[in-house]
Amino acid sequence: MNKAQKRAWLCFAVSLSTLLIASVLILFIWVNEIDVTAINRTAFKIFSLLWTIPLILMVVISARLPGKYNDERDKLIELRALKIGAMGVFIFLAGAIYFLFLIIRVDSIRTLSIVWLVYLAAFVWFFVSSVAALIQYGWGGKQNE
Repeated sequence: MNKAQKRAWLCFAVSLSTLLIASVLILFIWVNEIDVTAINRTAFKIFSLLWTIPLILMVVISARLPGKYNDERDKLIELRALKIGAMGVFIFLAGAIYFLFLIIRVDSIRTLSIVWLVYLAAFVWFFVSSVAALIQYGWGGKQNE
């Protein structure tokens, strides 16, 4: 397993855990009908610090495992994975807009919700890109192609 594969596995783990925790938190807020705008500033600052932990982990992963590619295959896999990740983000955002406006029937989106969507979109990109890279390494890794 080369450094690019290790990096993809670590990005996969961090992004999957972040998306799962965020999904549970959003579901909890939605089911209990908690007004997030009523949260005081101190609690919001604490939550903001907690939200940055996965982002810091992603920066640490990139610093510890730089994207040094062994050959052309690694470069091609990374390029394809990034393209697939971008498509995944657009599908995620389209699904989120569809869910908000057509299923829940909200009239407007709060600014905080837009920030959450952008935050989650970044981790969807990391997740889909790492899955795409791991699948591509899995297909060619057995035959050394």
